[in-house]
Amino acid sequence: MKFRVKPVHFLEAFMIILAFLYLFPILFVFLSALKPDAEIMLHPLALPSKLYLDNFVKAWTVMKFPKTVLTTFLITLFGVAGILLTSSMAAWMLARTNTKYSWVLYSLFAFALVIPFQIIMVPLSVLASDMNLTNPQGLVLLYWGLGAPMAVFMYHGFVKSVPKELEESAAIDGAGTGYIFFKIVLPLLKPITVTIAILDALWIWNDYLLPLLIIKQGTLQLAQMAFNGQFLKEYGPLTASLVLSALPIMVFYLFEQKYIIKGIAAGAVKG
Repeated sequence: MKFRVKPVHFLEAFMIILAFLYLFPILFVFLSALKPDAEIMLHPLALPSKLYLDNFVKAWTVMKFPKTVLTTFLITLFGVAGILLTSSMAAWMLARTNTKYSWVLYSLFAFALVIPFQIIMVPLSVLASDMNLTNPQGLVLLYWGLGAPMAVFMYHGFVKSVPKELEESAAIDGAGTGYIFFKIVLPLLKPITVTIAILDALWIWNDYLLPLLIIKQGTLQLAQMAFNGQFLKEYGPLTASLVLSALPIMVFYLFEQKYIIKGIAAGAVKG
């Protein structure tokens, strides 16, 4: 009897191997966080000989983790909230205003998506310095501007799928612009709002370059550099700091990831 491998089984095996390859860096970091530096250097791929928790203690202390995580959380919270509020209002007005000016403004937002951050980071840091924005509050304002193009683009496509008759009926009943947006339109934008919130939270929480240019210190990503010096690299505390920094945003993502595909699919109905 000939043995035949079903294609579906081969595909499943291939996907399992591929998933392991993607997860291996995460597993490597987690295992390294439980080893002393000497064991990491001698046996980087081996399991820990015993649980070594001093790396987490040192990372917690050196990073001033409670204060640093609070600063990062507040920057992420107000950054995401500002992007959602300003971009949703802008996208709604651009989608509902059928003029050449609205088309030009929307085109500028869309064009900004293809501009690499590396092109504008030097003039942006100079501008931030000249306007006294080199602080956490200024960093939040910069995130509003940098996050607006993608958010407006996604909101704009979703707003077009919202029936305009709902807004017209409310206007006939005497509702003002603010009431129509916050009471009628914004609740209907919940799927795409959650999607943008998740994507921007992941971006701002894990961002390293912009905080380095603007505030120099204070966020989790910048605090990790204390273990990565020019002449000394403490791999154990460094990997432990990576685990501590990634854990809050990973938990947030795991609970909210279902909204990403739902929001993107709903926003793609009309563009």
